[in-house]
Amino acid sequence: MEYQSIGQVSKTHGISARMLRYYEQIGLLESLRKEDNDYRAYDEAAVKRIQQIVLLRKLQIPVKKIRVILGNPETAAVIDIFKENIAGLEQEISALTTIKTILEGFVAEIEKLTAVRLSLDLLSENSMQSLAESLSLVQKNVKETFNMSDLDRAAQVLGKLRDVRVVYLPPMTEAAIRRKGKYAQEKAWKALNAFVEKHKLLEIKPDLRVFRFEYVNGVGKDCGGAEIWVTIPDDFKVAAPFVRKQFLGGHYAAHAIGENIYETTLGLQDWVNESNEYRHDLSLDRCEPPIKEIDSFGGMRHDLEEVLNYYKYHNPRCENQTDLLMPVKPYAPTEEVPAELPGSKEKCGFKASFVTKNKFRIIGFSHLMNSDTSSTDAFEEELKADGRLELLNKYRKPGALILCFGSIDLDSQLQGGWRYTVCLAEPDITDARALMEHEPYVGAIDASNWLIFEYTGDRDFDDHAAGSKLGYTWNGCISGTFSKAAPEGKIGKPDPGATYYSWYPVK
Repeated sequence: MEYQSIGQVSKTHGISARMLRYYEQIGLLESLRKEDNDYRAYDEAAVKRIQQIVLLRKLQIPVKKIRVILGNPETAAVIDIFKENIAGLEQEISALTTIKTILEGFVAEIEKLTAVRLSLDLLSENSMQSLAESLSLVQKNVKETFNMSDLDRAAQVLGKLRDVRVVYLPPMTEAAIRRKGKYAQEKAWKALNAFVEKHKLLEIKPDLRVFRFEYVNGVGKDCGGAEIWVTIPDDFKVAAPFVRKQFLGGHYAAHAIGENIYETTLGLQDWVNESNEYRHDLSLDRCEPPIKEIDSFGGMRHDLEEVLNYYKYHNPRCENQTDLLMPVKPYAPTEEVPAELPGSKEKCGFKASFVTKNKFRIIGFSHLMNSDTSSTDAFEEELKADGRLELLNKYRKPGALILCFGSIDLDSQLQGGWRYTVCLAEPDITDARALMEHEPYVGAIDASNWLIFEYTGDRDFDDHAAGSKLGYTWNGCISGTFSKAAPEGKIGKPDPGATYYSWYPVK
């Protein structure tokens, strides 16, 4: 039997290794550990299931429902799930019309192709093959009925978080426990529960609140384990291994953590970026002693998780709920004054300027980059061939940069890839309304500090390395960087004699 590594599956099917591991954690997918190493490997049945999961996620089927679909031998139950999704989409505008039609086709195909119930053993080769063939035919019909960009636009509309709240957390006194290494959060949680029980904390402070904080960098890498806080009376004595902390409070964008905390994080980032009232607060001094910055890609994040209703959190009959809290502060536009950084060329090899920019929008043409799509070079050639680059130049102010933006947002994550956008900053467009008639992609960029690097086409340039040499940390909340910007309105392979610019967001 042929096996594929997690890297091969990730590249071939346009799904991140992190998502594959998540699907395993929740029991939706199984991998094997080969005898000669400890790496994950996937057999043919697992690869088929991954294909099904990717397709169903693109059709906006929640992970919980996917578990029912792939784990239920009753065809009627599968059809009911699709009909339930169709009913729930009725109130949405054009994007929902697209998804509704696709799901109706999905139901019709399954009714035709699975007139006989699937075998009770869904993991058997015959059963998996039957379901895989059904899904493959549905996917073919989708491509024939709709342009895939229609589905991508629909997913973009439907993927946004709809229940974001802005909350104010007051100052609190807390007892904190930190654990590192494997299963750090589970160890910290166990210690906290014992602490609460030992001191009868629920009796002496019935309004206690519990928060979790993970020491991770901008891309989710563990950089120091997990910490859990429980609020205590101001005069409560704390003994090791717990430490006493003062939380200073502040505003947070809040949303319930759904099936995947990474998707909720990206959704909250998108929401703050698009907000006219709030911006991300990247400081780490909302508690005493303050959280220390880390020398790691993206730096430290200060997102909190609040465990709601701790009283019933361990009751299996109650549905647990945890909120993700992203620190924000009020947004007010400021004057943008670029300033060249003295000695930047000596330190990093390139001339660099520093500027604090307000929120702005980008308008242009976007492509989802994964195994089913072309490379960035091919996409740029496509824009030249079909006239879309000409459109950007038509509405570009003299001397304005055409920006190439590589990013990850909630929409691209749900579709298993990353986004590449060739665009203009809205202030650099002569007639934004006229450009919008061509159905471009529109993205929102939060206020941030930026390094603007200048380089020539004959030199290799790494914005992350250059920014680090200047002592700056990437602002991961922007979700990407602008590269290969050319004032002549050109894109494509670098011209050795041309000057290019890179916009790099920093803390």
